[in-house]
Amino acid sequence: MLWISLVVMLSALRSRHVGVGGNTLRNNTLQRTGCYIRLETPEGFLDSPSYPDSYPPGFDCCYDIARLSSHHCGVKFYAEQLTIVKTPEDGDFCQTDWLSVDSCVPEGGSRFCGNLTGSAFQYLFQPGSRALRLIFHSSQQNPEDRPDPSVKYRYRLRYQILNDCGGLFQEPAVSDIPGEEGMTCYTRIPDKRGSIHTPFYPEYYSHNLDCVYEFIRPNPFICGIRMRSVEFQLEPSTSTPFGGACADYLQAPGCGFLCGFMNFSWTAVYQPGATGQRFHFHSDEANSHQGFLIAFEQVYHC
Repeated sequence: MLWISLVVMLSALRSRHVGVGGNTLRNNTLQRTGCYIRLETPEGFLDSPSYPDSYPPGFDCCYDIARLSSHHCGVKFYAEQLTIVKTPEDGDFCQTDWLSVDSCVPEGGSRFCGNLTGSAFQYLFQPGSRALRLIFHSSQQNPEDRPDPSVKYRYRLRYQILNDCGGLFQEPAVSDIPGEEGMTCYTRIPDKRGSIHTPFYPEYYSHNLDCVYEFIRPNPFICGIRMRSVEFQLEPSTSTPFGGACADYLQAPGCGFLCGFMNFSWTAVYQPGATGQRFHFHSDEANSHQGFLIAFEQVYHC
């Protein structure tokens, strides 16, 4: 699976903090039920259980960063500390312990493990969303059996809610469809099941396209969209000093990029309170391919 996890450096923030194992401090509102944490300030900290000590085994935690206003578009994170158990068996996909952004697909592009201290990330709120949700999982592995028992496995993420999500993280623009006068490449999808595809599929898609597929959540009991690739053929990624780069791609805005020839099946989860979610297809000025045909179903169990 080919994807790019985009990184944006954060400006320095001065804020109070609250952690899973800590007390509520000024400028933060903390609501806790088990290992559920809701953060309701424009900026602050998100800490691992038992921070600053290593997190314990057997934890599943849910963090909701509240969207305080409809004008807020996303959240930036800076990892002041981010060291999560990663074993040789994990390979390129975190399977032992991880911290993840619940609403991002492909999931591999938003699951974090290993030592990522100093990294920065940015994610968008979905339409109508009330919060951005992160999930933390630690296995039942005995702390003495961790890859390096002398290391403190823990995290502290500094976050800031954004009013401006420009650049690569902005909501995608919509282009016209070549040869179709007055038709923009936007598709509104209220259906519970069906398929989406690139313009002119199964013929090759055009150059310089920006298409938006906006799924409408039929009711609040629907938790996500199960998506399966019937055909997926975009321009393959090119190698750069920073990894693979997609010239033509499909993405959930703010999440990983998909390109090349691939098969997948996943569930794209709605953020809390979201009324919909968008996917963005982009093609550049060269090297078209057949495109994609993706079957979907809006589901009650995620």
